[in-house]
Amino acid sequence: MRGNPFLWAGPLDSEGNPTNNAEFALMGSMVPSGGYKGFGVGLMVEIFAAALAGANLGKDASPFSGTTGGPPRTGQFFIAVAPNTFSGGVFDAKMSDLTQAVTDQPCARLPGSRRRSNRSQHDRDGIAIEEVLLECIKTLKT
Repeated sequence: MRGNPFLWAGPLDSEGNPTNNAEFALMGSMVPSGGYKGFGVGLMVEIFAAALAGANLGKDASPFSGTTGGPPRTGQFFIAVAPNTFSGGVFDAKMSDLTQAVTDQPCARLPGSRRRSNRSQHDRDGIAIEEVLLECIKTLKT
């Protein structure tokens, strides 16, 4: 990519230039969120979910956006960790301390917190929807 990769964390066109055009982005790729560290996380996911699982690497998989090339044959990898086994029993306390340190910062929030807040509000107040749209939804078959 041309320029500083930390200034853009979005789609690239086929020439490696930042773009907000969906058509051009589908012909290009994505800059990893978090720059080289984000790339490292993505690389580990590719190693676990493709190489270790015996599935197609992302570079060899068919697109998910259509039927060209057949099924992408990508893989999945799951890992389970017993956190208190590794932490000596202090995992919950450390996580509470960590989440508090994040939420104490102005304008900072934890992933999913806005969704939880919105859901609580919607559970309490309902969701406003135009009658025409509601009737259209009711006609759809499941």
